[in-house]
Amino acid sequence: MNEIVALDWREAAPLARDEFEAAIRAVGAERYHDKHEFHKLLHGGKLKKEQVAAWALNRYCYQEAVPRKDAAFMSRVHDRELRREWIHRIHDHDG
Repeated sequence: MNEIVALDWREAAPLARDEFEAAIRAVGAERYHDKHEFHKLLHGGKLKKEQVAAWALNRYCYQEAVPRKDAAFMSRVHDRELRREWIHRIHDHDG
């Protein structure tokens, strides 16, 4: 799972839409956060209190920045419909 695979996309033929979607979904199935060893330790009750506290602080700092990141992205998007699709992310994260 932690093996690094180098692909030279310049020489690969583009995938068909359904092949591309299947490839992306396969990566998600293999590498989603619930497969990570830290996630397993956290949810298995195997971490020290300090490790959980450090994780919680890191998670808070990450989540707190998400609405600002999304707003910055939206400020550069000229497509009204795309902005309308993204606005829900700010509402979800900012309340």
